[in-house]
Amino acid sequence: MYIKLLFPILLLAAENTNATTPLSDTTGQHTMRQLKGIDVYSQSIKKTDDLIDIKKIAAPTLIIDGKTIQQMNSRRLDEVLREQVGMAVVSDLGAGNRSIGIQMQGFSSAYILILLNGLPLSGRFNENFDISRISVHDIERIEIVKGASSSLYGSEALGGVINIITRQNIPKPQGTISALYGTYNNTDLSASAETPFAKKKGAIYFGTDYYRTDGFNVNTQYLKEGKTAPPYQSVSGQSRAHWQLSEKNTLQLSARAAGRNSVMTRSYGTQPFSDELSETDFNAALSLRTNLNDFTKLLTRYYFTHYLTDQDVRITETGKLLQENKFSQQVQRLEIQGSRIITETGLTFTGGLGGELLHMNNKAIAAIPDQQNYFGYLQANYHPNKNYGIIAGLRYDGNSLYGGKLNPTVGAEYSPFSWWQLKGSIGQGFKAPTYAQAYQVFTNITQGYTVVGANIFNHAIEDLKKAGLIQSVWSNSTAIKELQAETSVSYNLSSRFKITDGFTISVNGFYNNIHHLINTEQVGIMRNGQQLFSFLNQGRTYTKGVETSVELNPIPNFRIAGGYQYLIAKSKDVEDSIRNKSGAYSKVRGENGIRTATINDYFGLPNRSRHMANLQVFYTYRPWGIVASVRGTYRSKYGFLDIDNNGYIDKYDVFVKGYTLLYFSVQKSLIREKLSVKFSIDNLTNYTDYLMPAQPGRVLMGGVSYRIGKSGE
Repeated sequence: MYIKLLFPILLLAAENTNATTPLSDTTGQHTMRQLKGIDVYSQSIKKTDDLIDIKKIAAPTLIIDGKTIQQMNSRRLDEVLREQVGMAVVSDLGAGNRSIGIQMQGFSSAYILILLNGLPLSGRFNENFDISRISVHDIERIEIVKGASSSLYGSEALGGVINIITRQNIPKPQGTISALYGTYNNTDLSASAETPFAKKKGAIYFGTDYYRTDGFNVNTQYLKEGKTAPPYQSVSGQSRAHWQLSEKNTLQLSARAAGRNSVMTRSYGTQPFSDELSETDFNAALSLRTNLNDFTKLLTRYYFTHYLTDQDVRITETGKLLQENKFSQQVQRLEIQGSRIITETGLTFTGGLGGELLHMNNKAIAAIPDQQNYFGYLQANYHPNKNYGIIAGLRYDGNSLYGGKLNPTVGAEYSPFSWWQLKGSIGQGFKAPTYAQAYQVFTNITQGYTVVGANIFNHAIEDLKKAGLIQSVWSNSTAIKELQAETSVSYNLSSRFKITDGFTISVNGFYNNIHHLINTEQVGIMRNGQQLFSFLNQGRTYTKGVETSVELNPIPNFRIAGGYQYLIAKSKDVEDSIRNKSGAYSKVRGENGIRTATINDYFGLPNRSRHMANLQVFYTYRPWGIVASVRGTYRSKYGFLDIDNNGYIDKYDVFVKGYTLLYFSVQKSLIREKLSVKFSIDNLTNYTDYLMPAQPGRVLMGGVSYRIGKSGE
C-alpha cells in the first residue's frame, strides 16, 4: 500500500527537468543565503540522510560535535552522553546490567528515540535501548532534542530524540586506525577508510570496531563469584556510499551490522549458574535524494532492520537449562520527506509521510500479532525577519492495534537584541505499548521475578495456576486491562544570553505532563516466593524542572562548559491519594510502624535525582600538539527500591547516595598530526556503590591512533 502511494511522488521527483540546477549536496560546499531571515541551506547541507534541520525545531536542542567527542577520548555512546546537562545513564538490573540507557528530563530510556542518520535503531532489551552498543569512532556529531518531539520524529519520541550523525562529506581518500587498552582488559580496536570516486560524483566509507571487556564486580559483599557487569565482546561494521546520478538526483546506501556476546557466572552463596546472551542487529537503508531546485528537496527512502537475542541460563555444574529467552524483531519502513522554502513570505515547510511493518517473535509466546504503523507530518517555520520566528507542526501517528493520535507542536523565538534570545514551545507526544508490555511472559531466574504482559494477563495467569506456579494474586491485579497508548504534553521556555563573544549562558524551564504512563507493578507472588509483575496504565504523571548551561572561552584554545539540572518527577495519582488520605498510596511504613502518609514522605519516581551537574574544561596547547581535559559529573541521591511495597518511593525506602565522578584525558599529536597518543582516566576517585552494579571503579586507558592521508576538513 505504501509503495503504491509513494511511487508516483518518487517518479515525479526523478523526472522533473524544468527546475533550476541545485547546489551540490555531495561536496560539502554550499552558499549561505539570507532570505527573509531564512538560512537557505543552513547546517542541514551536511546531513544528507534526512531533511529535518535541528535548528528549526521548537523544542530545546543540543549538538555535541566530533571534536568534543575526540577531546573526551570517549569510546562508547554512553560515555559521551553521561557528561551532558540533564542526562543520566541508567542500567537495567533486570537484564543483568547489560543494558545501559539514557534518561532526559525525567523520562526513562524507554521513551528516548535513538536514531542513526535519521533512522530508528531497533533492539530494546527489557525496553532499554543499550547505548553502550554504539561506538563513537565514526561519529561526526550528535543531535539531541529534549521533550516530546512527535511532530517530526514520531511516536517513539515521547521523551526526546538522540540522532547520531556519522561522517557525511568525503572530499579525499583517507583512513584511520586506532587501538586502546586498559583496566579490566578493556580493548577497543577500530579502523575506517573512505574515498571519493568518479570525479567526486560518488563516495564510499567503511568503518569497523572491536570491543571487549572482562567486566567487574562492585558487590563483593554479596556476590561471591562472578561479575555485576558482564564480560563481553562486540564487533560492529558500518558502511555508507552515495552516487550522484544526475544534477538533481543522488542515490545513497548505508548499512550497519553488529554482534555482541556475554557470559556471566554468578553465585550468591548458593548453586552457581551461567547466563549467556548473544545479540545481533543489522540495518540498511536505500534512499534517493532529489533537489528539484535551490528551494525544493525530496528524499525517498526504504529502511530495514533486524534484531535478535538468544539467552540461556544454566546451572554451572550440571548444564541444566533454567531459562531460555529467544526474541527477534524486524522493521521495514518506507518514507518520503520534502522541504520547501518560499522566499517571498519567509516560510519554510518540512513534511513527510510513510509507514512501517513490525514483526516480532518470541519462543515463549505462541503468536504475536504483527503491527503496522503509518504516519504523516508537516512543519512550518515562519521568519519574517531575523528578530522573531514562529514554528507550527502537526503529525498523525497510527497503529494497527492501538489506533492513532494527532500531535501538534507550536513554538516561537524572539531576539530583541543580538545578545539575547528567547524561545518557547509546546509539543505533544504519543507512544503505543510495546510488545513486552502487552504480550510478554518472562521469568528471570537470575533476578527472581516473573513478568506477564497486560493484554494476556488473565489467560496467562490461569495457565500458571493450573501448572501450580502461583501462590497468590493480589487485589490490584483486577485493574489490569488492555493497555492504552501513552501521551505527553511538553512545555519548554528557554533564554540564551551571549554576555561576550566567549561567554554564553542558557536557561531552560520544562514541564512534561504524561497521561496513561505504563507502570510496572507487583501483582502477586509465585509458588517459589518470587515476585509476580505486570503492567498498568497510571492516570497522571509529571516531570518539571530547570536546566542551566554555561560556556566560557576566556582565552584561545581554552574552553569551560558546565550545567545544572533541578528535577521533580512524581505521580499525581500518588500525590492525590496521600492528600485525600485514602486509596492505594495513603499509607507509609515509618520508623514506628505503618501510619498515614504525608506529602513530604513522597520522594518521587525511582531512579530520578533532584540535582545533577557537570563541568568540563578543555585546553589545547598547539606548540606541543597537546589536548587535555578535566571533567566531572554530580548526581544527588535517588530512589532505588520500594522496600515497604506501598507502590512509591518514600523517604524510608532504599536510596543510592549522591556521588561525584571525575574524568581526565590527554592526547599528544606527532608526525605532522598523523599519529596521536592518548591516555585517559575515568572515575579518578575510584568511587563505587553496590547499588550501582554497572558503575566501574577507576579505569585507565591508553593507546594510539594513526591517520592515513589528510583530514579534508
